[in-house]
Amino acid sequence: MLGADLYSAASAAADSDGDDAAAAAGPAWVDDDDAGLSVDVVSKPRARKLRADEAEKALKGNVYASRLKTQFEKVHGRPMWADAAEAVDEDGQPGVLATTGKLLGSSVDRLPQGKLQCVRVRDANHAAVSQAVVQATKFHPGASVMMTAGLDKTLRLFQVDGKENALLQSVHISDLPIISAHFCQGGNEIVMSGRRKFFYTYDLQEGKVRKIHEIQGRKERSLENMFVSPDSKYVVFTGESGSLIMVSNKTKQWVNTLKMNGSARAVTFMDDGQKMLTSGSDGKVYVWDLRMNKCMHVFTDEGCVKSTSLAVSANGDYIACGSDSGVVNVYDQSCLTKTSPKPIKAVMNLTTEISHLEFHPKSQILGMASRNKKESFRMVHLPSTTVFSNWPTAGTPLGYVNSFGFSPGGGYTAIGNDKGKVLLYRVSHYPEM
Repeated sequence: MLGADLYSAASAAADSDGDDAAAAAGPAWVDDDDAGLSVDVVSKPRARKLRADEAEKALKGNVYASRLKTQFEKVHGRPMWADAAEAVDEDGQPGVLATTGKLLGSSVDRLPQGKLQCVRVRDANHAAVSQAVVQATKFHPGASVMMTAGLDKTLRLFQVDGKENALLQSVHISDLPIISAHFCQGGNEIVMSGRRKFFYTYDLQEGKVRKIHEIQGRKERSLENMFVSPDSKYVVFTGESGSLIMVSNKTKQWVNTLKMNGSARAVTFMDDGQKMLTSGSDGKVYVWDLRMNKCMHVFTDEGCVKSTSLAVSANGDYIACGSDSGVVNVYDQSCLTKTSPKPIKAVMNLTTEISHLEFHPKSQILGMASRNKKESFRMVHLPSTTVFSNWPTAGTPLGYVNSFGFSPGGGYTAIGNDKGKVLLYRVSHYPEM
C-alpha cells in the first residue's frame, strides 16, 4: 500500500545519492571538449535562466557547464564532496584521498546570521493545488513526503524533491473541513480534526480511513485545536474552560483531562513527550509532567495578555511564546524554574496575532507567522535571536500564511497560504531532506 511506496521512494532517493557519489569520483566540472560545443539556451524554457542577458542565444559548452554549476549551488548549496575534492593535504595530494572525515561527517556547521540563502523551487502541491485555505503543512518524519490538508476536506500526500513534487495520494473526507492534521506512529498514521465533535485517522500502510465519532465522556462541540506528542503516545485537544483532553493515540480513547486557568489555546512538548507546555487566555505558560499527569511549574509570559502559540526547540534550549499582540518572546531554560522570567529576546517584527511558531529541526531558526495579515512570516536566527534581513521581502508572494513547516533535515521550508498553494523554498545551508 501507500506506506510501502513511501519508503520505496525514500530508498530510491538514497540509491540515487549513492550513484551520484560514485560518479563524482571522475572529473566533476571540467571537460576539455566542452569549449568546442554550442548549446541553444533559447528553445528550452528551463535553459533560459542561464542567460546573462536576453541577447544570448547560445553558449559555449564550458560556459554552459559553469552556469549550470552556479545555478545548482544557488539552489542546493555546494556539495561537500566538491570541497573535499578540491582541498589538498600537507603533501599536496587531494584532500579526498587523504581523509574521508569530511565526507562522512554528518554535523551541520553553525548557520550564519544576517542573510539566509533561501531560493524558491517548484510549489510543493503544484500537482494538486488545494481548493481552499491550506490549514496543515507537515513533512513525513522518515520519507521525502509532505502532507497538506485544509478546508476543502481533502488530505493530500506529495513526494517532495523540489522538481516534480508528484502527487502520491488524495483522500477526501466528506464531512470534515480539516483544520488540524499531524503525522504520528512514526509516520504510519495521520490524525485529522476540525470544527466537529468527531475526528479521523488515516492509516498509510493499509490506506484506510477511520472515523472516531466522539471522545467518550466529553461533549465538546469542536476538536479543531489538536496536537500530537512526539512519542505518539497522546493526542491532545483543547476543550472548554481550560480543559486539556488527553486521548490515547493507540486506542483513540479518553485517558485523562488536565485543567489550566482561563481558556487553553496553545500546546507543545519537550523531552520527547515527557513534558507538555500549554498556554491561553491568562498569559501564563503551564509546564506539565505527563508521567505523573500534574502541573509542575507555571510562569508568566512577559507582557502577554493572551497567549496564542508555543514552540520548543528540538535541543530544548529555547522556548518561544507568541501572543495576540504579535510579540514573540524567546526564553532559555530558566523559564522552567522561574515564575517571572525575562525573555532573551522579544521579537516584534509582526504586528498581528501569532498563529504559528515552529523551530527548525537543527534549532538554528525559529519560524513565526500570523494568518491575520498578508505576508506576515519571519525567520529568526538562533542563538543571535536576530531576524533574517533578506528573506522574506515585501515582494515575496506568500499571501496569508496559514501553515508552514520544515523538512526533517531542514533543507526545505513549506508555506501554505489562503490561495491553496504550498510554496516551497530551498534553504541551501542544510541537506535537502
